[in-house]
Amino acid sequence: MSYTLGRTPVDDYKYSVGIAYIAIPTDVDRAAYIQDCYRNFTVSVWGEDGSFMNRLPITPEVLNFVEFPVTPGELGSPVVYVTEESQSQPVVIGRFPSLSTLGDTSEGDFKFGRSYQDGHVEIFGSSRNSFLNIGVHSDTQAGTLLLQVAGKQPGKFKVTTIGNNEFIASETNSFSQQGSFVTTSADRTADDDSNDAVFKQSPGEHRFKNNKFYINDGDQPFVLGNHLKTFLSDLIDELSKCTVSTAIGQQPLLNAAQISAFKERTDDFLSIVAYINE
Repeated sequence: MSYTLGRTPVDDYKYSVGIAYIAIPTDVDRAAYIQDCYRNFTVSVWGEDGSFMNRLPITPEVLNFVEFPVTPGELGSPVVYVTEESQSQPVVIGRFPSLSTLGDTSEGDFKFGRSYQDGHVEIFGSSRNSFLNIGVHSDTQAGTLLLQVAGKQPGKFKVTTIGNNEFIASETNSFSQQGSFVTTSADRTADDDSNDAVFKQSPGEHRFKNNKFYINDGDQPFVLGNHLKTFLSDLIDELSKCTVSTAIGQQPLLNAAQISAFKERTDDFLSIVAYINE
């Protein structure tokens, strides 16, 4: 037999294969020991023959999915190891599901998940049902799902859907940005963007672009402040010019000065926050 890929086996040497279980040594701090395992990609195991093998190399892909026992007297995930006799070094290369694990996937499905105490994270996909789920579950502490695009150059996070997008929260949906926030509802039947509804939020201002704008079920039109100010000013001017007939002829109104003073108060109708143009 000739080998064209990988390492050519040494003549007369065999590779033994065995089943073992992830273990915790009795003389170590569990948390510190497990952290060391993840840092150095090693694990300790109990062999099926009762032998204890300490700090065996393990592939990163397998280490991501093994479960460590809670106490030294318990067994963790069952794993597969191979031993090259020329080196006498067992290496963990695979993981089996525990006897208590029941598979719940079907053809065309995949699932990755990890559990710790009452916390569980999972990625499940089904090409058969065109479905992908990323789930985080925890009872004692709040779960978090973070999608991050970072770097020295501005990145982009893009979601494209032919259909509907839904954002549902039992409490609050919060959106925060340092620049501007823009939403556009396009009229797909129009030849241009004249019917598009645009909302732009920038630091210090909000801008709406639309043919009509309603608040609640309002059926009363807005008032154009400058037009109202001009109308009231003209009306006050005319009223202040009115005269009354007296024994000595036409005389101005006794309160003409007070009427003229109302003109100075027409600016009170003008908002310094909201602006419209038609």
